[in-house]
Amino acid sequence: MTTSMPAATAGPAVRGSGGGSGGGLPGAVAAEWIKLWSVRSTWWCLLGGAGLMLLTTPILGATMANNNKKGALVPVGEVAVATVYVAQFALIALAMLMITAEYASGSIRTTLQAVPMRGRLLVAKTAVAGAVSLLAGIVFGLIGVGVSSMSLGDEADTAGGDALGSALRIGVYLALVAVLTIAVAVAVRSAAGTLTLVFVGLTVLPVILQASDIGPLVSLAERMPNSAGTVFMNADSTPYGPGMGLLLLALWAFGALGLGFYAFRKRDA
Repeated sequence: MTTSMPAATAGPAVRGSGGGSGGGLPGAVAAEWIKLWSVRSTWWCLLGGAGLMLLTTPILGATMANNNKKGALVPVGEVAVATVYVAQFALIALAMLMITAEYASGSIRTTLQAVPMRGRLLVAKTAVAGAVSLLAGIVFGLIGVGVSSMSLGDEADTAGGDALGSALRIGVYLALVAVLTIAVAVAVRSAAGTLTLVFVGLTVLPVILQASDIGPLVSLAERMPNSAGTVFMNADSTPYGPGMGLLLLALWAFGALGLGFYAFRKRDA
């Protein structure tokens, strides 16, 4: 997998450049877009995420129905959101490989020759990863909503606006998670390290902080990316509402991206 990012894919950006500038930001984005779709890992990640949504949604939907009050309907949007926490790692892997595969193969040096301005390169990679994850996330959300509607039958709450809104919010959440992953990957450079840090930050650390039963730590847990994403995707009013949930998630993602850029700029390829 690490050899699947061919250095030749940077060629269009070099040919369209003036003095090795990478053709500006549009040229850098175009080069990253071509590289992303020219490797098999991209397709496997997208198919894997869709497959996880198809397989996991009925299981989680049945569990939520069993735990629900008798006679109460289960919102299909909430089932889709619960399933996304499994499927999100397919898109995390996709975003991660945009950085770590190039470092592993050494093609990052060719990429930096094509786009020597590191800020421009990072913006291009982030834009492509975020756009693909946004669209894939909406599709994942629609899969989750549709499958849960069919599997729950009469127990499904299929309010159209809420269900479609959940799918859109899932797309936005996964786009920001992709930005966060790019930030970690560009700082860490290793696939194993990136996956470990993102997994711990999204799933393990909030649980530990919540379980501490210490006020400030519990409050921090409620404002971690995963918790903020849950509030945003489910449009919850507690503890702070979906708008604040989106803001917190964006602050985590772009704050981490700023730190990632600092590390990217300070170190050699």
